[in-house]
Amino acid sequence: MTKWCSGALLMAAVVAGACRGGAGFDGAALDPFLCTADDLPGMFMEQTRGDFTPDDLGGLSRTPDERKAEYRAAGMEGGRFVFWKEALPRPPFPSPVNVVCQVLSFSSEAQAAAWVAALTADAEVIRDSGMLWAPMENASARELPGEHGRLFELAAREGDAKVRLFALHEARGRLVLSVFAGDRDGRTEAATALAIAASRDARLERDRATSASR
Repeated sequence: MTKWCSGALLMAAVVAGACRGGAGFDGAALDPFLCTADDLPGMFMEQTRGDFTPDDLGGLSRTPDERKAEYRAAGMEGGRFVFWKEALPRPPFPSPVNVVCQVLSFSSEAQAAAWVAALTADAEVIRDSGMLWAPMENASARELPGEHGRLFELAAREGDAKVRLFALHEARGRLVLSVFAGDRDGRTEAATALAIAASRDARLERDRATSASR
């Protein structure tokens, strides 16, 4: 029987997300492409990780039927994610930085590259690109320059909260590697997502070099 798990994923006072374990896609082999504790700046606690299908990802949208069909047509097979929350000292303290690292698997390299290329600086497109939730009231998005992949900033307000999220997507073979980083006080910078991705990439390169030398 499929079970849903939920928790505070990203960027708002009432943030909630969902992960689906083993609903037709086994992404355990994708774990090395997710960020680890050593890839993250500071102290973070892992909250949850899981597999998901295109329908799971599309189902988080405000237009779920449209997104589900779009992701299936794009050749998306499924994905895996991990959610990390910043560990802070005793209160009072600012809201923690939240990080979601995600890997999407596509049927071909061309489809993975096309999915990243088709992303637009639209708040709903960026929110729907990951296993996360963010408010869409007064939301806006813009693309930022980046050396690798495509980097977007999503901003929104919910009550007194100023939600700020950075999303970085990069096609790598049949996979799309993504990092989402943000908080509800607007203190996260683009450099956070970029640094996490750089640390992850350096680790993957070290692992590749070690395997090649054996």
